Amino acid sequence: MKFQWQYCGACDRTVRVVVTEASTADGQAPATDPELVCLEIGAKCTGGMCPLGAAEPGAMVRRIVRNGMPLDDLETVTGYCPTCDHDAELIRFGDGNAGCSECGNVGRFVTDHLESV
Repeated sequence: MKFQWQYCGACDRTVRVVVTEASTADGQAPATDPELVCLEIGAKCTGGMCPLGAAEPGAMVRRIVRNGMPLDDLETVTGYCPTCDHDAELIRFGDGNAGCSECGNVGRFVTDHLESV
């Protein structure tokens, strides 16, 4: 993985991103293409498309989870995830949205839990 800084037009500032490596199986063609993962998803990330990773914020949360990215610079809270059926660290973004750091489920954050949409 390659960490770097890129300018984000949505946030109007430079943000930290990582470019994942394409995964290969036994020297064959890549099974997945490299992805850009924003490590600073947050309040300004609404329902629109991320100008860097070409994905909506919920998809960016799933990329963070799938690639095991650190949550250090993200706004997180502990709350109940209905998909995991237990308390987990929830990554907050946009206006009242969050995603589970364990399974990637995304929904509205309501006080202390995710509400499926």
